[in-house]
Amino acid sequence: MAKTDAERKRAQRKRKKHLRMQRMELELAWGERELIASNAKARGFEDQTEYLVRLVLDDADRLKRDRSRNEENDKRSAP
Repeated sequence: MAKTDAERKRAQRKRKKHLRMQRMELELAWGERELIASNAKARGFEDQTEYLVRLVLDDADRLKRDRSRNEENDKRSAP
């Protein structure tokens, strides 16, 4: 049986609460906004929020790898 609109909305609110999601507002220049839109589309994202989240998560992974490499280099160069 298909869910009603109210049931879908209730489930959505429950998921958001569980994930502790919060709204974030950005002030962007027109060019930046257009760049996000075109890049998201080029990468196959229908939702620009998903595109931005992917960028943030990918950057976090790169930062973690960079820190790990720096720690390894520090250990090698230590007397």
